[in-house]
Amino acid sequence: MRLYRPHIPLEVRIIVAMRQLGDPFSLEQWWGNYRILLDGLLWKLSCKLDCQVEDLRLDHDPPLALRMKLHLYKGTIIYRPHANDPQYLIYRSHANHDIKTRVRGDGAQFSDLALIRREKKRNRPAKVKRPWPKRPFPKRRKA
Repeated sequence: MRLYRPHIPLEVRIIVAMRQLGDPFSLEQWWGNYRILLDGLLWKLSCKLDCQVEDLRLDHDPPLALRMKLHLYKGTIIYRPHANDPQYLIYRSHANHDIKTRVRGDGAQFSDLALIRREKKRNRPAKVKRPWPKRPFPKRRKA
């Protein structure tokens, strides 16, 4: 089953881009022109990361699959830390996001998929080992 991923609002995307660029802007001075502001910030960020604006992806760090999940009524899921918390989101180029997710992670870390597999294995219930029967084995009946 696919993991629930909530929509990331424009305000959160702007805060993440401003944090990465180190811009001292405040959202109050733009009062509603969020799409124009986000486009400008993503253009600046693409120049800084040396990629195209279309190649930028928002990455959850740590991945949502490794976060603590609270299952509420009617299938509602809440993540801890929250899925749209700007402190745990980062813009990456498409190639870097793919490498972090599937190949090797950040630095010398395991990839996100490897970390998820290891966590699932850790949480799997232990198998019950049955001892071998003592000798002599029970004799077979002749028919």
